[in-house]
Amino acid sequence: MRADHHRFPLLAASFAALSLYATISNAAETAPLTARGNEPGWQIRISDDVLSFNALGGESFEIKPAPQLTRQGDADIYQATVDGRQFALTIAARTCVDTMSGMPYPKTATVVLGDQKLAGCAGQPAELLHGDWQVAEIRGKAPVGNSKPTLAFDPDGRIHGNGSCNRFFGSFTLTGEGLTISEAGASMMMCEQPLMDQERNLLKALEAVQRFEVTQEGHVQLLDHEGQRLVSLRK
Repeated sequence: MRADHHRFPLLAASFAALSLYATISNAAETAPLTARGNEPGWQIRISDDVLSFNALGGESFEIKPAPQLTRQGDADIYQATVDGRQFALTIAARTCVDTMSGMPYPKTATVVLGDQKLAGCAGQPAELLHGDWQVAEIRGKAPVGNSKPTLAFDPDGRIHGNGSCNRFFGSFTLTGEGLTISEAGASMMMCEQPLMDQERNLLKALEAVQRFEVTQEGHVQLLDHEGQRLVSLRK
C-alpha cells in the first residue's frame, strides 16, 4: 500500500465555499464515501479505489489503493500507514450533526493520524430523508380526525405525498447547509373543509422549510429559517 504525500496550504475561503455550496447528491447509494469535520476543517473522500485526505491549512495525501475495509460491530474501519504514522478512519452507523452548519448526517466519522484525532460526520444527509413518511404534526398540531397525510422523499430528488385530500408532487434540494422543498403540482379534488384547510397548511409549511433535524427516535423534523418546527415526520 502506497501513500502519495505532500503538504500545501489550503485557502480557508475556498474550503468554506466548497463545504457551503457543494450540492449533496440525492443518489447517495452511487456517491463516493465522504467524511468531513471542523476545527480544524478536514475532508476525506474514497472513490475509484483512492482515499484522499485534505486538512484546512494542513496536509494533503492520497492512499493508493484505498485501505481494505474491516468491520467491528456497527463500524467500518479503514487502516493504513502514512509516512510512518498510523492512519485509521472509523465510520460508525450513528447519526451525526455538523458542528458548523447543523446539517444532520447518517454516520459518525473519526480519524486517527499519528497522535492526532479528528471527529466529524460521514455519508449523505439525503439518506436520512429517503422513503415514505407519515405526517405526525403540522405546526405542532396532529392531523385532524382519521386523516393520514404523507410525504415521501425519493432518491432522484423528487417528493410526493397525500396532503389530506389531494395527491401532490414536487422536488427537494439539499445543499451544504439546508433543505428546500418545491411543490410542482397536485390533484384537484374537493374534500370536507377541515381536510382542505389542513392540506393548505401542510403545503404552505413545506414551502417554508429551510433545514431539517433527526430525533433520537429517527423521526424527521422539518424546520424554518429560525429553527421553528413546521412538520414532524414518522415512519
